[in-house]
Amino acid sequence: MKIEEKFTVNAPADEVWAFLIDPERVAAALPGAKITEKVDENTYKGGMGVSVGPVSAAYDGTVEFDLDEENRSASVRARGQGRAGMGNADMRMTSRVVALGPGETEVTVEASVAVTGILAQLGRGMMQHVSKKMFKQFTEVVEKELASQ
Repeated sequence: MKIEEKFTVNAPADEVWAFLIDPERVAAALPGAKITEKVDENTYKGGMGVSVGPVSAAYDGTVEFDLDEENRSASVRARGQGRAGMGNADMRMTSRVVALGPGETEVTVEASVAVTGILAQLGRGMMQHVSKKMFKQFTEVVEKELASQ
């Protein structure tokens, strides 16, 4: 499944970039996500819980970051193994931060998500609906946190 999203934050690009490259802050802003361990400078262990309609799934796995500081671009790869035989999830995402003005920043996100197991059986439409809802919740947390700084 492909995901393409864009949002604008009323904060300087440097502050938005600092937020988006901090795994702890990102996980705190994502419903159901947590970081449990730093493996190395670019790799973290954690978990993610997702509810799609009447079905819930929880995953444990790793997330790896590859940052391009100069262009404010981040590539992320997250892989998870579902608990209790729930299948697997694999996500590759690229995000870019662009200053629109001194206090306004645009963030674009392109991701590819593949799931197996029970969530895959629910269909693409339901998965896209849930991903949009999660993305909206994430952007609201980012905007609220950065606006308070």
